[in-house]
Amino acid sequence: MRLKAFAVKQWGGGRSFTIYVTALPAGLLVERCSIDRWTPQNPGGYQRPPDERRLGWRRGSALRYLLRELGCFPTSILLNIRGELIFREEWSSGILTLGELHIDDGEPLWVIDGQHRVEALRRAIERNPEYESYPLIVSIMRLPDRFDELLLFYIVNRRQRSVPTDLAYRHLQRMLLKRGVDWLYELEGGRGVRLALAAEVVDQLNSSERSPWRGRIRRIGEERREEHIIHDRPLIRSIAPILRERVFEGLSIREIADLLIEYWRALRRLYAEAFERPERYTLLGTPGIFSLHMLFPSIYARCARRGIIDEEEMLRLLSHLLEETPGHPQPEFRGPITLDFWSKEHGPAIALSTSLKTIRSLYLGLSKKIQLVEESLSPRTL
Repeated sequence: MRLKAFAVKQWGGGRSFTIYVTALPAGLLVERCSIDRWTPQNPGGYQRPPDERRLGWRRGSALRYLLRELGCFPTSILLNIRGELIFREEWSSGILTLGELHIDDGEPLWVIDGQHRVEALRRAIERNPEYESYPLIVSIMRLPDRFDELLLFYIVNRRQRSVPTDLAYRHLQRMLLKRGVDWLYELEGGRGVRLALAAEVVDQLNSSERSPWRGRIRRIGEERREEHIIHDRPLIRSIAPILRERVFEGLSIREIADLLIEYWRALRRLYAEAFERPERYTLLGTPGIFSLHMLFPSIYARCARRGIIDEEEMLRLLSHLLEETPGHPQPEFRGPITLDFWSKEHGPAIALSTSLKTIRSLYLGLSKKIQLVEESLSPRTL
């Protein structure tokens, strides 16, 4: 494939880049383009499946815009060539260089930004073959490493808040594994690092043979299975703040994941039916996941003070939730926190709400209950 193109050289971050700007007929782009999507089997990918809401006939969809509304795509589609390309210069103004771009016929055009426009054109061609010749402005780069594609996709899309959050967490995880903590911290700060590390923890919870969560967490791009009870997004979000706690300084991600496995094993022993029939209770839903992960650092700290950090000691502390605490300032927590408390049918409102403000109040109530029971025990028992 030979194209007339302008070459634009840009630089930053200690690197230089050349972007080739040209136009392609829609039919050729649809035929030659490839999308590198993230799935559990393809963790190096970075796109997600196209959103059908943006491709139907409703207002705001790319297809409706193309066929019934303005029909003008003034912004370029960003493509990448991972293989070789040749550019022969013909004329230069200093800023722009005009020339001929040679791309091997078998070389895929990887779409970094613009997959919905490409898909809209694919469907437009199916309805009207004249759109085969629809000219599209494209910007072509040569980035041999697909990680650089991921990074560029993340910068272009996430900074505009258009990448779904669950996929962005996986982008952060990939960046962490590829470039390390210091590099990711420079790019996205402490919160970005914690989210990436939390994604690692979640994958370990989902894969460890000892974990009550084994095989029960549905990752983005994964087909739903009967054993799935929750998406990875709330788990990543609720685990990330744990990694900010000083009590865990010096522990590896593997060690923190192992501690969380011990913690959830204790909870499974305390509330066995919730793990057998999770759809009936909020314990393994957003209210329970977030509040119990908020509680985890204090449970760990109490174990550490006794010098016993294992499933049995965690169970001993968590069993205080089944005790009466008539002096509790919140009425909902004065009786035992049994399965009925977590029941979607019978539980109090505080155990049903997905509001983060209410969830924090739920955590404070659980924490206070454990504190009251501990204080009531004799020093010889503690």
